[in-house]
Amino acid sequence: MRKISVVMALLLIACGAFYFLEGYRFTPFAAAKANGFVTDDYELVEKIEEDSIFYLFKSDEKQEYRTVHVKQNAQTYYSYASTFIPYGEDNLQTIGGMSIRYEDEKATLFVLLSKDEAIDSIVVHTEFGDEKKKILKDKPLYFLFPYSQQIDHINATAFDKNGNELYYYKDVDQNLKWQEI
Repeated sequence: MRKISVVMALLLIACGAFYFLEGYRFTPFAAAKANGFVTDDYELVEKIEEDSIFYLFKSDEKQEYRTVHVKQNAQTYYSYASTFIPYGEDNLQTIGGMSIRYEDEKATLFVLLSKDEAIDSIVVHTEFGDEKKKILKDKPLYFLFPYSQQIDHINATAFDKNGNELYYYKDVDQNLKWQEI
């Protein structure tokens, strides 16, 4: 009887170690930090949790933003997907984004940062209509959609408070970024 208890305890410890090494954690944030690309030099910028869970980190050492998706599995969480965007000097820049597609979950995240006080709002044009949000200087703004769409296919425009177009998001000469009008 004692041998069976010892074997069972060792099996439980081995299973627990396997799950831990694979990145499974009991909280979404712990799973995001366990993502292999999120090293100790990253600091949390934003947690985005609606139907999907995303974290936006930044690393001054690597000069980049990293978007991490976290998925729930029964009582645990894990993260296998992340993207990065290098720091930029533009007045309006995309600092995060990701498109995911699983059997039970689809989402597109688009995160922006403005250094331009003239920008009042951002409109993302979708096949389901336009989504407009106010943007504040030096504060991240995100759009989270319940469908999967590549970030380079996002059609977005930045406006001033009078409704004049200031920037559009477009790929020009294989350089996807906000272009001044």
